Amino acid sequence: MAQRAIVKTLKGYTMIDFRDLVKRGVHFGHQTSKWCPKMAPYIWGHKNGIHLIDVAKSAQAIERAAKFLEEVAAQEQSILWVGTKKPAQITVETIGKKLNMPYVTYRWIGGTLTNFSQVKKSVTKLLHYEDILAKSENFSYTKKELNVFSKLVGRLQKTVGGIRSLKWPLGAVVLIDVKKEDTALREANIAGIPVISLVDTNSDPSLVDYIIPGNDDSPKAINFVMNYLAEAVERGKQTAETEKKKVIAAAEAKKKAALEAKAMKKEEAPKVAESKKEVKKVAPKVAEKKEASQEDAEKEPAKKAAAKTTEKKEVAKKTSDKKEAQADK
Repeated sequence: MAQRAIVKTLKGYTMIDFRDLVKRGVHFGHQTSKWCPKMAPYIWGHKNGIHLIDVAKSAQAIERAAKFLEEVAAQEQSILWVGTKKPAQITVETIGKKLNMPYVTYRWIGGTLTNFSQVKKSVTKLLHYEDILAKSENFSYTKKELNVFSKLVGRLQKTVGGIRSLKWPLGAVVLIDVKKEDTALREANIAGIPVISLVDTNSDPSLVDYIIPGNDDSPKAINFVMNYLAEAVERGKQTAETEKKKVIAAAEAKKKAALEAKAMKKEEAPKVAESKKEVKKVAPKVAEKKEASQEDAEKEPAKKAAAKTTEKKEVAKKTSDKKEAQADK
């Protein structure tokens, strides 16, 4: 991986050092006679008949694309890296293998994005013959047949070896030279997949979602830009891993809490049973007391009435006694 050369701006944002872009020749475009007018906003000027790209816009575009790829990787989506021209092949293959992501370096197979079910047959064929060669001792194939199989595997590895790990949905497609990878660009647009591409002054950027204006012929320039994007993807993957660990830790903590609650319930179960037994023992006594109190409550009016009648009788007796006494006098 190329070392990230960044400097802090006044607002606290990070930006690639322009000198590193110039050192690696990112600012060199194509001849002024072979330019695409749609790339005019990214051209700084020209010298000796060659267009010069504005490195400030290149740096800004690289940062923007890197941020997007980091977000895609953080969502655990796959990114397809495409670079079939010779200066880009080694870089793209290295990045694809390092990030464990699909890549194309030999030839773009038509329908890889729009008709993958057919392209997948070639991948299955490759895996089948690789399995035969790995377990050749278990089969009764001749040396000539095994030699034919090995040549077939070599051809298939060139064409579909990099896309054996292709998973859907794809988060993004990274291209080098949209002029050469025109078919891949159009297929990505049809499939609705965002495209990030290194675009030179002779290419049409109208179908690219994240344009990185720069030299797409220099191995140094390609290596610097692609490695910078790959570092962003690595950061996104690390973020996804940490988030996954947090989710797992939260699930484990929840499970642990549930187990502890279950254990507490088991411990409290005998106590609850004992308390229920005590309640059952006390319940008849309480019921008896309630019945007694109800009976007392029912008897109280009768007692009061009896007391009143006795009082009335006593009063009547006293009055009759008084009358009798007065009569005797």
